[in-house]
Amino acid sequence: MKLTAAKCPSCGADIKVDRSLKFTKCEYCNSRIVVEDAIENLIQVEFKDIPTLENYMKLGDRYYKNQEFEEAYQAYSKAEQIDPDNPFVVLRRGLSRSMATDYNHFEITSAISGLKTAISLMKKMSFSLKDINQSIDETGRVLVVSRNYLLDVYQSHQFTMDQTIGYIERLESCLDGFYYLDSVVEKDSVLEQNIVRSIVETIDIILGKANESNYQLDRSFVKDLNRKRKEYFSRIKGEFSTSHVSMKGKVVAVQDNKHSILYDILCYLMIFFLGIMFLGSIFTHESILIIFVWILSIISFIPPIKKLFIKRFGVGLGWIVIAVRILLLVLAFLILASGENAFENTYRGEDGITITFDSGKFTLKDHKTIIEGEYHWDTKDNDYYIHVQGNDNLNYEYRYRETSDGGSLCLLLNNKCSSIYLPVD
Repeated sequence: MKLTAAKCPSCGADIKVDRSLKFTKCEYCNSRIVVEDAIENLIQVEFKDIPTLENYMKLGDRYYKNQEFEEAYQAYSKAEQIDPDNPFVVLRRGLSRSMATDYNHFEITSAISGLKTAISLMKKMSFSLKDINQSIDETGRVLVVSRNYLLDVYQSHQFTMDQTIGYIERLESCLDGFYYLDSVVEKDSVLEQNIVRSIVETIDIILGKANESNYQLDRSFVKDLNRKRKEYFSRIKGEFSTSHVSMKGKVVAVQDNKHSILYDILCYLMIFFLGIMFLGSIFTHESILIIFVWILSIISFIPPIKKLFIKRFGVGLGWIVIAVRILLLVLAFLILASGENAFENTYRGEDGITITFDSGKFTLKDHKTIIEGEYHWDTKDNDYYIHVQGNDNLNYEYRYRETSDGGSLCLLLNNKCSSIYLPVD
């Protein structure tokens, strides 16, 4: 329920009334009063000695400050009827009109139209540059509020494809408004920086939200947005503070220069680490699969790769690049963990018996017999203990111990080494 400022006709107390009601009761004198009479009484009593234009201007300013934008719009409209060439009246009327609209009737054109007319009037009347830039700043604040309002609505509702398109079109209207502000601001570096930041943030939101949904923006439009983002981003002097806009638990972020440099350094450190793993896999004759995964991981961490994805497809794709990196690293270490063990090799003993361990399969050959089976293993005191179930219905236990000359395998009987086997080069 929105309450409107009024004054009790009976006791003169300042009160708040619900404009949707016809009658109300004064909380001070308990008089039954007509709502519209109480509102009108505020004008007649508080502004009785002030000219009518200032009357409506002051009333409109009060409503505007209290975010009662529909009432402010009505007050400024009456002021404009008295003085249609007053730039402040024209501006505030347009801003109130835009702020009074809900999502289904959203429009930002009134704010921009009011600013255009106000600037034209100010220049004709030789207003100061400060007054003009203050009007631009006020309009920019309305655009930011409108943009964030759109985000809040989209965040709290499940939208269809058509509604998503409408949402992006509304964001585009805010972006066009920022473009206009940038074209008219003069000799105010702080205000200019704020406008440029708002443009970059809004572009990122459009690209990011489109990628979150099933709706794909036109490629030429995406290309144009990325070009403009690069152009406006390059105009920002000093650090570009990170801007976060929450959308369904996700974040669209514009990284500042410090964070970007730190991020690149971490990426190059990961590339160095992955390069060592890659070379190690080659020298230790690892499988082609693990070598290929290391190559893909190195490519995924090259900073320009992620930046290219963001530039081409929007901020949302940057998170996909991060997810791919994590998956590749997990895959690489899983392959390593499931790869060959140190004892997997072929061994030969002095008795002429050859034993082979390979990927869970066991083979024993002598001059007359071939025994095959499966094995499992565990470790203890840095030795491998290999347990074999042969097809001769016998169980064998071997111990592999790494040595300076390549390691040795022995057959255990009653926990004692009975036969020794050396690896076949």
